[in-house]
Parts: sequence; structure tokens; C-alpha cells
Amino acid sequence: MDKLIIRFIERPKANDTEQVINWFCEVFGLTNGAGTNTLEVQILKSFLEAAHNEKGMTSSELRLDTDLARSTIIYHLNRFIEVGLLVKKGRKYYLRASKMQKAIEEIEYDVNREMQRMIDTAREFDSVFHNRMRKRLPMIPEGKAREVKIK
Repeated sequence: MDKLIIRFIERPKANDTEQVINWFCEVFGLTNGAGTNTLEVQILKSFLEAAHNEKGMTSSELRLDTDLARSTIIYHLNRFIEVGLLVKKGRKYYLRASKMQKAIEEIEYDVNREMQRMIDTAREFDSVFHNRMRKRLPMIPEGKAREVKIK
């Protein structure tokens, strides 16, 4: 997962699977809400069905309602990999987990791990930065005020 975009969009009713699949694509920044039969929606739907059958697919096996070049399909599959919903093993692509909930939980784990790494780096940075700043500023003995003349 290289980058993750999460948009805050009102959630649809859970019993309308078409709208929920579209919602997931919108939330991850894969579509812009242009409709429920976009290429991205078709891709996600295909991989949800494949995951239900514990299968993966090559870009050639992916059946979509479009005549796009295989390179374009691969571009879109790579976008799904970037956000963490798909993984590639050999020539086949798979939904990250057998169910959407598990896939989202794994993405959450990745995000939390990266955030912890950022917190650790920020903590180290703050310590180094604070020490550098201390060395640059003249130390004022405790209890003594410092006068500043303004002209």
C-alpha cells in the first residue's frame, strides 16, 4: 500500500450491495460518485465474487463491460493495490482478504502501524530539535530577568 485516500462520504444502506460497493470505491478515492457501474465498481464486484469462491484472477480473466486495453485494466488494478484492497501473487490479483471486513481491518492495521512509525519519528525529531535549540539560545540563569531594549 503506497498511499491511502479516505473520503468521508455518507454511508448507504447496508442491504443495497451495489450502492455499498460504489461507496467503498468512493471512500477509497477510486471513483468520484459518477455512478454504480463504473469500471472501479465492476472491478471490486468481480474481486468480491472471486474472494467468495476463494479465487484470484489475472487481468485477462477479469470480465468487464468495456473494451478497454489490457494496459488500462492493469492501471486500474494497480490503483486497487495502492489503496490496499487488492494484492498480486504471481500473475493473479486477489482481494486482500476473503471478506471485505477483513480486508478493511488489515488496511486499518497497516495505517495504525504507519502512524505509530510516524509518532516514533516525531518523538525522536522533537528530542533532537529541542536539544539543538537549547544549544543555540543563550541560557538565562534561573530567577534572573533579562532586559530587552526596544529602540
